[in-house]
Amino acid sequence: MNDNVKLTCPIVAAPAAALAIVFMILCTHALAAQGNPPKYEVDPSWPRPLPNKWVTGAVSGVCTDAQDHVFIVNRGNLTENELDSGRQAPPVIEFDPQGNVANSWGNRETLPEGLHGCFVDYQGNVWIAGSDDTFIQKYSHDGSKVLLQIGQKGVADSSDGTMQGIALNSSHTGFYRPSAITVDPSNGDVYVADGEEPGSNHRVAVFDRNGRFLRQWVLEAKTDQDSVMCRARGERLSGWASPLIA
Repeated sequence: MNDNVKLTCPIVAAPAAALAIVFMILCTHALAAQGNPPKYEVDPSWPRPLPNKWVTGAVSGVCTDAQDHVFIVNRGNLTENELDSGRQAPPVIEFDPQGNVANSWGNRETLPEGLHGCFVDYQGNVWIAGSDDTFIQKYSHDGSKVLLQIGQKGVADSSDGTMQGIALNSSHTGFYRPSAITVDPSNGDVYVADGEEPGSNHRVAVFDRNGRFLRQWVLEAKTDQDSVMCRARGERLSGWASPLIA
């Protein structure tokens, strides 16, 4: 059996978009079980005002846990005017369903740079990616402990190992601007959208729960049609019927 296959993925323009497809596949059965689709409306009073004159800067990721607590990650890129009138908020803020701050944590010296995405897995652990860096991290729910790190800070999946090198889309141990994460609740496999800007990687890399590389899809742009090609390398997704592999 040839494990290297090419598939057309219509109108998929970036690794994060491909990861969104994977996320929809993982959620298919849960969505099918819902009788009526949910309805949404804006709550202008949510969240409540932040304490201690916090100012977040760019909020670059939002995720929720099983208790409907909302986590945001922010880059803290404040202007001088913002710093004059407020204080830099912690990088990770957790809100309860009413919009009150339930917890906050994070050390910008150890978190990935350019915080871009977060995900709370089925065990309540918080995964964080940074699109200006080369690794992802898994934290305990309260942020008190780093449970797993995949990749090494400053070591990019590029021709010279730096963020200025040519993207290789080949590393089994690291990334080049990872931007989003999702976790399969059936087996703990970790899906990483690796790549954010032109010149960086453009793949979805899959790891097991312990951080061991399993497989990847590399997205290859086609100039003659509005689509990209997804090349699956390594193991097939056994037992899955999806737009990527049937």
